[in-house]
Amino acid sequence: MWPDGAASAIRYRFDRGGLPTCYQCLCMHVVQLTELASVLAYHGPAMLLQRRPISPEAIAQYWSASRNRLDLWHQVMARFNRVKSTGDFYRMRCWWTDHMGVLEEILASEVLTRVVAAIGDGIDRRNGTDECSPITQAIHLSHLEARNRVQWAILDRRGCSVTDAVRLNRLRRVTERWIDVLVGSISAYDAELTRFGMDLTRTRSHATAARECSTTPSHETVAWLTRAAMTEGFQKHVAKQASLPAANQGVADSVMMMMRADLFDSIGTLKSLWMHRIESKVDQTDQMISEFLRPDVNESTTVNAYEQLHATALAQWFR
Repeated sequence: MWPDGAASAIRYRFDRGGLPTCYQCLCMHVVQLTELASVLAYHGPAMLLQRRPISPEAIAQYWSASRNRLDLWHQVMARFNRVKSTGDFYRMRCWWTDHMGVLEEILASEVLTRVVAAIGDGIDRRNGTDECSPITQAIHLSHLEARNRVQWAILDRRGCSVTDAVRLNRLRRVTERWIDVLVGSISAYDAELTRFGMDLTRTRSHATAARECSTTPSHETVAWLTRAAMTEGFQKHVAKQASLPAANQGVADSVMMMMRADLFDSIGTLKSLWMHRIESKVDQTDQMISEFLRPDVNESTTVNAYEQLHATALAQWFR
């Protein structure tokens, strides 16, 4: 259970669609970033279906907020190198005690970084553009570097207790498994995105399961239970107090900006994937009707495509 102070500081209200439609964070915890990653993964297919680019303002904000947090992480790891060079065991032990929470945030927040990178890559490839993926990929690679530095520090073990090493390693394994779950749910609609998972076989397995579950009435229930299980799993392996709340808040705000207005309905709830599919079919039907009503119907691109598609089928009846 979270302390009363944190519970009163963080107010999340999740709708059936899964988005925190109203929250006021005075202490953004890394667990909330993993919850946001699950929301983004659930609605990622809708963002890919709409084929609309993410606003440049959101991309710029994500770059700025992520770079700010990365700079803070690198400062922490730089202190480790300076303390290690002294050979003072006591100072090294103090470093581990003081920065354990930051190391946990570096490992756990990779869930959100990989989900954003996958969605950015999927949107750019579907739109045939190169506007979002270079930024999200650069942040992803920088996060990998920070994670690798944490892992090297764990392997170095100087000043790190066995308990701390085991705790961080368990968090790393939990993070990798949930990355495969969330990236797999997005990869169900774009197989190329499986490369953003940790284990390719495991990511593909989750993608197959998500593809089979997407057409069942229990899809939303499965997503809600997945989010609840992930939240509980991370709470067991991270500190209760946020280490870099302002930096986490900046990243969360920038990711929220990526959720376009057309993803929401009139009351502020995220639309389901089925609703986006219906709207997409309605737009295609409206376009076809408007082209059929043109003065010269033979110039309509939709009509030409329709005739080419059904030429083979009609040939067997009219020979």
